[in-house]
Amino acid sequence: MPTRRAFLQQLSVAAAPFAFTSCASAAKPPNILFCISDDQSYPHAGAYGSRFVKTPAFDRVAAEGILFQNSFVSTPSCCPSRGSVLSGQDFYRLREASMNHTIWPIENDVPLYTDLLAEAGYHVGFSGKGWGPGNWQLSGREHSPSGPVYNDIKLDPPGEFISPIDYAANFENFLDERQEDAPFCFWAGFIEPHRELDDGIGVRNGIQLEDVEVPGFLPDAPEVRGDIADYAFEIDHFDSHLGRMLALLEERGELDNTIVVVTSDNGMAFPRAKASVYEYGAHMPLAIRWGARVAPGRTVDDFISHRDFAPTFLEAAGVSIPADMTGRSLMPILASKDSGQIDPSRDHAVFGIERHFPGSRPDGAGYPIRAIRTADYLYIRNIPPEATPVGDHPGPSWPASDTTGGFGDTDGGPTKTYIWEHRQDQPRYAEMAFAKRPAEELYSVHDDPLDMANRASDPELGGIKTKLSTQLDAYLTATADPRATGNAALLDSVMLKYPYLGTNNPTTEQSR
Repeated sequence: MPTRRAFLQQLSVAAAPFAFTSCASAAKPPNILFCISDDQSYPHAGAYGSRFVKTPAFDRVAAEGILFQNSFVSTPSCCPSRGSVLSGQDFYRLREASMNHTIWPIENDVPLYTDLLAEAGYHVGFSGKGWGPGNWQLSGREHSPSGPVYNDIKLDPPGEFISPIDYAANFENFLDERQEDAPFCFWAGFIEPHRELDDGIGVRNGIQLEDVEVPGFLPDAPEVRGDIADYAFEIDHFDSHLGRMLALLEERGELDNTIVVVTSDNGMAFPRAKASVYEYGAHMPLAIRWGARVAPGRTVDDFISHRDFAPTFLEAAGVSIPADMTGRSLMPILASKDSGQIDPSRDHAVFGIERHFPGSRPDGAGYPIRAIRTADYLYIRNIPPEATPVGDHPGPSWPASDTTGGFGDTDGGPTKTYIWEHRQDQPRYAEMAFAKRPAEELYSVHDDPLDMANRASDPELGGIKTKLSTQLDAYLTATADPRATGNAALLDSVMLKYPYLGTNNPTTEQSR
C-alpha cells in the first residue's frame, strides 16, 4: 500500500501545472467577505428568476457584479465541500477531510487561504458554520480552518430550527476588533437552509404554495410544496443577514473595496439533491461583487469550481498561490467587462463524492462517484454500482424522526417521507430517490435539465460517453485522485478509521 508521504509527494508533483503567480497590483489589498449558505440549490435566488424565494441582498450582489450560471462544488457534501473552498483543491486530495464527519488532516499540512491571508496581515474570522462537520482540534490547530470564531452575539430566531446566531452582528463585532487599516477576510457561514425545517413556517410568513416550483424529480403534492416553502423561508432569513452585512460595509465606506462572494456548499436537503451529483446537488448559486473592479450587471457562463475561490482571493491580495492548489483564479473573469463565455477553456466542471453520512452503510462505507459536466452533458461514474447510493434500508444508523428507516444520505423530512409512503402508487419518484444505479450514467442537459433520463446505453451517444469518460480520467489522473492512481486504499482507510465524528463529539464544529 502506498504511504501517505508518498501520496503527498504525488500530489505536489501532479498539482504543479495548476500553480499560479500573483498579478495583483500594489493597490490597497481588498477585503474579502465570503458568504456560504448551507444546502441551497441553483436556481433558488431571485436573480435566477425564482418566484418563491426572496433574496434582495443576493440579487443586489448579482446586479452590482456578476451572476454566474455554471458554478459547481467540488463535492455536494458539507465538510469536504468547505474543505475544497478553503484549500483550493479537489475534495479527494484532502485525505482525512475528503468526506463528512472525519478530521482535518492530522499533519495540518494543507495550505489554506485563510491561514495564508492571516500570515499576510489580514484580520481573519468567521461566524456560523465554518469547516465541518468534523474535528479540527486533533490536527493541533489553534482554531478552525475557517479562522477564529465569532458566534457570541445571539438573537431570537423566527423558528425553532433556525440558528440563534446573529451573523450580521457578529460580523460587526469582528470588524470592530481589527487593527486600523488592516484588510479583513470573513467567512459568513449561514446555517440556513439546513434541515431540520420548521413545519409550515414558509406559509405562515407569506410564501404561497401555488408559487412554489417543484422540480420534476419530486412529486407535486401539498406536503412537498410546503416542505419547499419552509426551505425557501430559511433562504430568505440568511439573505436578510447578508443585506445587513452589505449595509454595514456601505456605512463604513468599505463595500467597494470588498470582494463579496455569495454561494452555497451543496444542494437542498431533498431526495436526489444534496449528497448527489445531479443538477440540484452539485450546481450552485453564485454572485460576486467588487466595486469598480468588477463591471456590474454581467452574467457569465464559464464553468466555475468552488476550488477556484482560494486562488482568486490570494491573487487579489497579492499573495503567492501554493502549487498544491488545483483551482484556477477567477481574476481574469472578474477583470473582464464581457458577459457570456469569457474563457473558452472553462467549458466543464469535475466533481464527485466519497461518503456523506457515515451511518448510511455498515462500517462507515461510502459510495464513491466521479462526474464531469459540460454545457451539453453530465457523465457520472458510480464506482461501486452494487452498493446502495443513498444508504441501506434499513440503515445501520438513522434518526428516529426519519420514518423511512434508512437511506441516510438523504436527510429525513416531509418530502422524503412522502416519497417512501407513496412508493407503490408513485414508484418513479421512489426509484429516482432510493434505487441502485448503473456503473455509468449520461444525461443530455438541454433535453433533460434535471438529469432524469439516463442515456448511457444509448448507441447514438456512445461517442459522447467515451469522450467524457476519457476527459474525466485525464483530469483525475492529473490531479492525483487516489481512485484514479491506484491509491484508493487511502480513501477507504479513512472510512474505516473515522466511522463517525459528529455532533455527539464535543470538539466538533457546529454541524447542524
